[in-house]
Formats: sequence, C-alpha cells, structure tokens
Amino acid sequence: MARRAVTLGEFLAPGAGVEPWIYTARAHRLPQLLPANAVEWIEDWAVVPPKSLLTRDASPDNQLLANTKRFGLFGFDDEAEAVRAITASLPKDGDPTLVLFHVWAPGDDGTPLADQLEAASGANVFWQFLGDPDSGHVLWHLDELRAEAPHITNVSFYRWWNMPQGVPEYLLFRGPLKPFVRWCRQPKN
Repeated sequence: MARRAVTLGEFLAPGAGVEPWIYTARAHRLPQLLPANAVEWIEDWAVVPPKSLLTRDASPDNQLLANTKRFGLFGFDDEAEAVRAITASLPKDGDPTLVLFHVWAPGDDGTPLADQLEAASGANVFWQFLGDPDSGHVLWHLDELRAEAPHITNVSFYRWWNMPQGVPEYLLFRGPLKPFVRWCRQPKN
C-alpha cells in the first residue's frame, strides 16, 4: 500500500511527498513518505516484522511496533474518526487532495462513517477507499448513500487494490484514479 501510494503521489504532485496517517480509535499522522525514503519508511511504519521463535533472533521493534500503545494498535478501528481528523487537517483551498484510504475489515455499522462523509462532502478532498470490507459496510452501499444524500460526490470505493502478482501497476492506478479525475472535472459550488 505505501509503495503504491508514494508512486501515485509522485506522479500527481512531484516532490510533494505523501502524508500518511494510521487510524485506530483515533487518527495519527505519521512522518512524511517520499520516494527517496520509501524503503526505510515502509520498514519502520508499514511492516510488522514476523515474530522470531528464538529470542536471540528477534528483530528490534520498528517505529510502528514501538508506538503500539500510543497509537492503540490492534484494537478498535474508527474510520469515521479518521475521516474527521484528516478533513480537519486539510487546507480549505488550493489543489484538491486525494486520500487513499485502505480498509481491511471494518465492521458493518457504517452510520458514523456515512455521517462524516456527508460532513466532508463540501471539502476539497476526494476519498478513494481501497480494500475489501465486510459486505454490510456502508462502502458497499455507496449508491444508496448517494441516493439519500446526492451532494456526496467525493467518495469512491475500489475493491481490487491487492491485484495478483504480474498485473501491470498502471491497471491498478487507472481504476482508483478514474473517479478522482471525474470528480475534479465536475463544477464545484
């Protein structure tokens, strides 16, 4: 995810870097991710090293594991809180912001998330959700959400982020970018 996000970020805004966040019950901004430091960043912030069977072979904790308690990792996840925190941190004007939001197994109570997406509907941000959540989740029901609140145009859900090995990356990037490009071309109120 991080490697693909930095590649996409460099394409969309060369030299700007990616502003990664991690969310659990609260959202936390992580250090900036740049192509030049991507390998180290991924090792420190995106990979949980495998547990060693022997103490002497145990790898030292990376930054992610060293901050487990502070971030509340491996506990309750709140996508709605992450959307609220990220929206509050964005500039009100300027170029649109694309947020790649990876979900891995959210529960099926999407009402708080739907409320936060509605609150962010007028912001200069596009929420591109990626992953494979439970089929009862609000992301599976974006058409119904838009029918209830047609002003929510800055959200999309793409289920095929984890493509099989050997599939060209441009196919992966084209799918998530199409809704963002379409949204950018829409007249804004």
